[in-house]
Amino acid sequence: MPSVFVLWKGNCRDAEGRYRLLSYLHLLAKLNDDYLRDRQPERPAFLRIVNEERGADKLPRPNIEIIDQEVEGDILVSSSVSAHPGTLITRAREAGLAVMEDEGEGPAFIALDRARLRGINFKLFDPRGLYPNADRMSFIFLECPEYHFLDGRIVDIEVGEGEAGVTEALAAKPVRLVMPAVHLRYYLEDWTDCLFSWMRFFFIGDLCWERWEELQGYEDYRGLFGNLQTERGTEAAEAASFEAILSTFSEHAEHWIGEVEGMAEAEKA
Repeated sequence: MPSVFVLWKGNCRDAEGRYRLLSYLHLLAKLNDDYLRDRQPERPAFLRIVNEERGADKLPRPNIEIIDQEVEGDILVSSSVSAHPGTLITRAREAGLAVMEDEGEGPAFIALDRARLRGINFKLFDPRGLYPNADRMSFIFLECPEYHFLDGRIVDIEVGEGEAGVTEALAAKPVRLVMPAVHLRYYLEDWTDCLFSWMRFFFIGDLCWERWEELQGYEDYRGLFGNLQTERGTEAAEAASFEAILSTFSEHAEHWIGEVEGMAEAEKA
């Protein structure tokens, strides 16, 4: 099976819910950071070459980027951050916002003068290092209460060439806010279904993601989370489910660390 891009989008207008969700996601980001700092195995030559070639134009970037910032002037929000981009564009025009259409088949961009961005962007640990330009997960919320159709949407901050992370991207203009995505291959694919199902069930009812299919795996996970919620209550079910998500992440990471170490040892033999 080929590699896959996992895409996600959703809207959480409840500030308290956003803060609670982000407190969990900080734990996930910290776990990835720990692996990136302490558990990165020696790679065989072919993986080193792949990583170097695909990341040749990539400047060093912090493993974790925490964003809580007011942004003013020349902010462009991609219509792709909504599951219904046509509706988003219509509402933007009705609100008097400028909309820039792409001459090709790309998404339109909605122009804002100011907004607040609050959330987290972090590097996803993959011991193989296959996709150094597409290996980050973004859970940054756009806050602009005056435009309810945009307020609370999950975005990623597009980082351009010559920019080492979101700090530089936010200082430059325009600031482009796009749909988050991560590139995977044989690793953490099913796990992302679990993570996003957990987020949809407990926090963001309209969260949608696409791996091979939309909302892949959600029907099964919804039943599991629902049963746990009935047995233990919402708060305990929420926390216990996330602990399982962290544990499963570590299991996948440890398995692939062993695989990469095995390939490196075989290369030396």
